[in-house]
Amino acid sequence: MTDYDVTPTPTPTPTPEQVARGRVIPDRDLPMVAAQWLVEGYDSPLLRELASLTSRQALAAEVRLGDVLAELGHAPRLVDVPYEQVAWRGQWEDICWAVDRIDRTHRPYAAAQYVLEIIGDHEDLWGPGGGVDLTAMLRAWDDDAESRIVIDEQIRTHLRALREQDVPPLVDERRRDY
Repeated sequence: MTDYDVTPTPTPTPTPEQVARGRVIPDRDLPMVAAQWLVEGYDSPLLRELASLTSRQALAAEVRLGDVLAELGHAPRLVDVPYEQVAWRGQWEDICWAVDRIDRTHRPYAAAQYVLEIIGDHEDLWGPGGGVDLTAMLRAWDDDAESRIVIDEQIRTHLRALREQDVPPLVDERRRDY
């Protein structure tokens, strides 16, 4: 029988910079994220107020995340370009979801397959997403059962190293024709 490590790996809290660039945080999680930001050294009156709320209060809160981010010096980016021009073509949230689920609900192999499906559907994502390396890792995993623990760790490292800013927008914003 195979033993699986089911110890949850802590998922890093998104930074205010990531949230200002578009990383989505469910409203019910805002107080916990705000509290984590306080622990990490960010501070503002609205951030403290948001951190003091319960999840239920956050759903009806008067404190808006955009105001908190602006107070922290990270005003949310206003997207005035078509959806296709956003980095990762809007697929970043799905990639983050897969990375966040490693060892929680998905084995590294399954998370890698999910990411490969996303980057394989968008040719501009294949290189920055490390599609060739990820495919090679999955092949090695299939071919060498004795090395799967090591390969699982390589997959984890690869997926957790993916960053949204590594991929430029589809259209260069300096060359707008409209």
